[in-house]
Amino acid sequence: LSIAHCTSRIQSVRHKSASSTSRLIIFDKDGTLLSFDKPWLAWCNRLQAGLAEAAASAVERDMAALFKDMGVDMRKEKIGLGKFAECSQREVREELMEGFRLALQRASQDTELTNNIMDSCRREGDGKFPLTDVRNLFDDLRERDYSIVLATADCDKGVDMFLDDNSVREQVDFVMCATNYEDFPPKPSTKSANKLTRQFGVDSKNVVMVGDTPTDIQFGLNGEYGLVVGVTTGIGSAEDLNVAGAHIVLDDLSELVPALEQFHIDNPSTIVGK
Repeated sequence: LSIAHCTSRIQSVRHKSASSTSRLIIFDKDGTLLSFDKPWLAWCNRLQAGLAEAAASAVERDMAALFKDMGVDMRKEKIGLGKFAECSQREVREELMEGFRLALQRASQDTELTNNIMDSCRREGDGKFPLTDVRNLFDDLRERDYSIVLATADCDKGVDMFLDDNSVREQVDFVMCATNYEDFPPKPSTKSANKLTRQFGVDSKNVVMVGDTPTDIQFGLNGEYGLVVGVTTGIGSAEDLNVAGAHIVLDDLSELVPALEQFHIDNPSTIVGK
């Protein structure tokens, strides 16, 4: 099952009429279901090392060519006629500084190389930092008649690793990620929030949004979802999430199912403080 297949699974519910018994729960991924810090700090470290290595290699290549043009043969360890031997030290220094600047510029503008390095920094196992037992949570939610959506800013590779590493590929009905932004603009897009409810054929009051950032909260509010849940397991603090407008804020996802039972999503008036 690929993300494309996850996307196609929505076809079976696309033409259902809205029903008070149909439920949809939308999860952010990183910081909500999966540790944000551990996999992304590892990615940043790999990226930093990869870009430094690539830049060093590119600068070494370009500077060797510049030296050769100036009469310096690094390979033969020989200096011949040319700017290096025949110009003033000031002119030589200026030429080398400009060559170094251009070498760095060319390296930074190599988007294909940069993208390849970024892609290579994702590693198998990056999805193995769950903040809860995701499989059990999703099984529990499906038993309660919830369809499950992931709404993440990550790319398909990161989502695939999460689905496989946590054995939840069959539990997830749809993925909204960077790969399908043309159809589903990123959070907190009102268009995407409303489109999800239409495509699943559910009333917005029967939708739950769960996330760790003010952007996640705003996404749920933009869709006028019945319950917008903040969790303090990721980027946002309880204060951040409350200020953003979360209906409830949880310390972790172990509290989610009891919260769903307490605050009936088909009756927003049961939400504390609302």
